[in-house]
Formats: sequence, structure tokens, C-alpha cells
Amino acid sequence: MTSAAVLGAALGMLVNSLFVGWVAVSLRGLTPDLEAVRRRFFPGATLTALMLGITGASLLFWPAVGAIYGVGYGLWRAAGPQFGLGSPHWPFSLLVTASAFGLFGRFLLRAETRLTTAVWVGLYSGIFGWLLPWFVE
Repeated sequence: MTSAAVLGAALGMLVNSLFVGWVAVSLRGLTPDLEAVRRRFFPGATLTALMLGITGASLLFWPAVGAIYGVGYGLWRAAGPQFGLGSPHWPFSLLVTASAFGLFGRFLLRAETRLTTAVWVGLYSGIFGWLLPWFVE
């Protein structure tokens, strides 16, 4: 189970690098949505400070999410591998995919964020739902 948690944290770092790269490429300035978040939660912060804060928080958040999934997989995994959806444990993959839709689902309803959100759901499900069990087994 410890190896599953460590692998989950490592895969969380992979998701973190994808997330930070996406933020760096997609946000070229202070968008109205980001400005509203900055005004509400971080009044007086500059865009640089806000981006550094998001990057620093994601360095802690995504590995923690991966470690939680790793511990969950380590506790839940059956004695023998059960193949389905390309994963050694297909119910775990379905749980991860369902949680991805729970986390990102509201962004799928907005037309301007639908494509990028679908890519994120696919990456999230693929990394935590397929790659984590594959590496652990």
C-alpha cells in the first residue's frame, strides 16, 4: 500500500506539471474571471503573486490527490488482477472517472471551456484511473 501511495504522489506531480503548463500557456493576462477571484480572495495581490500562489498550491494539492488515490487503490485492490477498461481494477477506474466528472463537470456545461475540460477529464482519468493501477500491479 505504501508503494501505491508513493506512485500516486508521483503521478500527482505529473498532473501538476501538466496543470502548471496549461496555466502558463492559457492565461496571458488577468481575465475577468481571474480578476473576480483575485478581488474576492486576494485583494491587493498582483497577477505574478496570484500565479505563484496557484503554482505553489498545486505543488501540494495534486500529489496529495494522487497519494489519496494510491492509498484508496491499495486498500481496495483485489487479490487477483481484474481487467477492464485497460486497468487491473476496473471499478477503481470507474470511480476515478466519476470523481473527475464530479470535479470538472460544471465546466463541461460552458461552451467556452468544454473542450479543455474534456481533455482534463481524460488526462485525470487516464493518469489516476489507468496508469496508477497499471504501475502498482
